[in-house]
Amino acid sequence: MGQKSIRRFFTNIVCGFVYSKDGRKKLRVVLNSPVLEYVRFIRADTGLRMPRLRFFAGYQARSLLIGVNNRWIYKFPLRRDNYRELALREQRIIRALAPISSIPIPDVRLIEYKGMLVRKYDFVQGATLRTAPRDLIMANMGPLAASVARFLYEVARADPAEIRDLKPSLDARPGYMRGWCQGDICDNFMIDLKTMKIKAFIDWEDARFCDFAYMFGCEKRSPAREFMDVVRKEYDRLWNANSKS
Repeated sequence: MGQKSIRRFFTNIVCGFVYSKDGRKKLRVVLNSPVLEYVRFIRADTGLRMPRLRFFAGYQARSLLIGVNNRWIYKFPLRRDNYRELALREQRIIRALAPISSIPIPDVRLIEYKGMLVRKYDFVQGATLRTAPRDLIMANMGPLAASVARFLYEVARADPAEIRDLKPSLDARPGYMRGWCQGDICDNFMIDLKTMKIKAFIDWEDARFCDFAYMFGCEKRSPAREFMDVVRKEYDRLWNANSKS
């Protein structure tokens, strides 16, 4: 039995004692990663001897994210054979769309480390729609939804030459609810809870040029469901106003 197989075996045993699904996912990612090696890499990259670290599980446990001193996030791939391609693709998309977006899109730096590409992002302090207090979201639903709708409209209608080869076909054109889309709205815009303004849109790994009407029907829980309903109305208003002009 190889080292990785032994690690997975003991990981499964330990995780069996953790009741929380999110807790199991986070623990599994940490236990299946060479954390001490990653910490040494972070210390060398930042020059910090005693960095304050926080650990997160990436989407679908595909990566280990390590927050450092509330200044940076390092993303280490755990699985997915095409992680290098995804990292390069994400950087290209971010750098093409950031100048267009009305909401900041943090840049990503790619660092070679032991045959992998580690992603390094600036840390964005804030809460997502799902983690922010429900009463605050409901009280600020209109302005937040208007900001997201404008973001969707601006990014979707953009057609930067730098990433046209990433579209499903070179002749694909932006249209109503069609174009570049981040892909996971409610979990990836960061809100400043003091001002209730959107500070940034993060996590562009799965961004693509596509029809994105599906996003407005997949939210079943409140307040995400109500929020996306308002976003759709604001998006339609923008589309109709600009189509006429």
